[in-house]
Amino acid sequence: MRRICSRIGLPLTAAAVLLLATAPASAAPNQLPVNYSVTQWFADVNTAEPPYNPPGGNDWTCVPTAAHPQPVVLVHGITGNGAGWPALSPLLHNNGYCVYSVTYGIYPGQGAPIAGAGGMEPIPQSSLELRDFVTRVLESTGAAKVDMVTWSQGTLVAANYLLFDGGAKVVDQTFNLAPIWQGTHAADPLVNAVYGLHADQAVFAALRPTCQGCVDMLPISDFIQNLQAAGVYAPEVHYTNLVTRADQEVVPYTSGIRDAPNATNIVLQDVCAANLAGHNSVSVDPTVAALVLNTFAPGTVAEIPCAPSPTPYI
Repeated sequence: MRRICSRIGLPLTAAAVLLLATAPASAAPNQLPVNYSVTQWFADVNTAEPPYNPPGGNDWTCVPTAAHPQPVVLVHGITGNGAGWPALSPLLHNNGYCVYSVTYGIYPGQGAPIAGAGGMEPIPQSSLELRDFVTRVLESTGAAKVDMVTWSQGTLVAANYLLFDGGAKVVDQTFNLAPIWQGTHAADPLVNAVYGLHADQAVFAALRPTCQGCVDMLPISDFIQNLQAAGVYAPEVHYTNLVTRADQEVVPYTSGIRDAPNATNIVLQDVCAANLAGHNSVSVDPTVAALVLNTFAPGTVAEIPCAPSPTPYI
């Protein structure tokens, strides 16, 4: 194991988001703009319509190059969808990758105001949707394997796919943003109150048809217990875990750190102490984006950028 140095909550309010805008990076000719902005992420997720394509992603005519033979599959978090990658999707596209972004976990007939909010279904069901999506990517591109960038609940969906649904045979490595290997204690006050009222069975039963994916992220859930018992990692796959001490939604943030011979753990502040990007911001952060590029192709970025996040703790 080498140690180099998040989305669970409901979307931010519109008023708060308007304060968080950052300008997109300018695009060279034939290149797409890369938007390092929580505002853009929020807007993309909440205004997108099926098939939820991000900029530069889900081009089913893309042919992998010799330099980058493995397509990259992006796996969103809870309440997200495939459109919510305004930075990493165009950045990977601009660097010559075939990029694909899955949308998973939307209950049949799920309507407003959460019509496009993924990650609601049980994580094992979402895992099967990811399996089918990766199969389509492989068939479309002719590639033998893919790489993945996973985020928040998406880290758990991918973990289930790799361990239990055959993904380890066709995935080479995963870069995991704000992973939740041990579950999150962010909802502990509410969970403790529910147990104190002896209402746990009733509450969890009520959530099952609307957001079983929420329950599956709790440390006490059967899903997390089964994942831990299985060892979390598939030995054939390499895992890079990026955590941030500013994470307010994966609590504690160290839930995303797990040592293994096939794992690399990165604490964002060990790379850039001034960068306090939170659970949502890590997906649109220039430091994190550079680390992703260098993980998939070492040396792509000569010097990792380091600057304070414009959206600390978000």
